[in-house]
Amino acid sequence: MSRANRFEERSQIERARDILAFVGLGHKESELARMLSCGEQRLLGLAIALAPAPSVLLLDEPAAGLNAVETVRLMGLLERIRGHGLSVLVVEHDMKLVMGLCDRVVVLNYGLKIAEGTPAEIQRHPEVIRAYLGTGGVVARP
Repeated sequence: MSRANRFEERSQIERARDILAFVGLGHKESELARMLSCGEQRLLGLAIALAPAPSVLLLDEPAAGLNAVETVRLMGLLERIRGHGLSVLVVEHDMKLVMGLCDRVVVLNYGLKIAEGTPAEIQRHPEVIRAYLGTGGVVARP
């Protein structure tokens, strides 16, 4: 292996370690992925998605299967990712996560867009309330 190849390999290993530490898995670097908990596997998936240094991160149901503690941890990580200037687009049913994380929310009902706005606007939107709460007189809360 050439000197340049060894340098590149060391650089890539260091980048992988940095990303694992960033998502909170630095202490698990020598573990097999199949030995990680569900929540840790979700964090590993985020680490893998961050590896190519994307400008937009697209996440489909990132909180699915996570408990409340893991969801809060995920929210903190997504905030840190956003803090590094990365745009994050999330498709999610966990309203606490959506309302606590997102600047803009688009609501679909049976594949049709029924509302778009800030979390506060979405919580008060009559069509969202009708579609998801079944009443027109209540404010949706996260």
